Amino acid sequence: MEITLNLIGERLKEMRKALGMLQEDVAKHLGVNQNAISRIENGSGGGITILLKLINYYSNFFEVGHILSPKFEVIQISDTTGPMESVAIERLKLWQREFSGEIGKIIHLLQVK
Repeated sequence: MEITLNLIGERLKEMRKALGMLQEDVAKHLGVNQNAISRIENGSGGGITILLKLINYYSNFFEVGHILSPKFEVIQISDTTGPMESVAIERLKLWQREFSGEIGKIIHLLQVK
């Protein structure tokens, strides 16, 4: 997997959307122009300063250390746990949503005999 500006921009956009924020909201928090956020998210520029501001801002809400990882996930930080526990909890929640329907089907099949 090749790390590109487009890929980083897409991941930052995922984080913003997970917070339910608009580009204008994030720009206001960072004291920058909305166009700068748009350029970063689209991979068309914006500058390293804006990129670092975004990463620092999102680190208040997410585990951003894996933003360059091939196995990127948007994982929110929990107020009640440490970073590792938070990652584990969020992954378990993702798996729960992903497999809950499948588990329900298996239970139904086992009960219908």
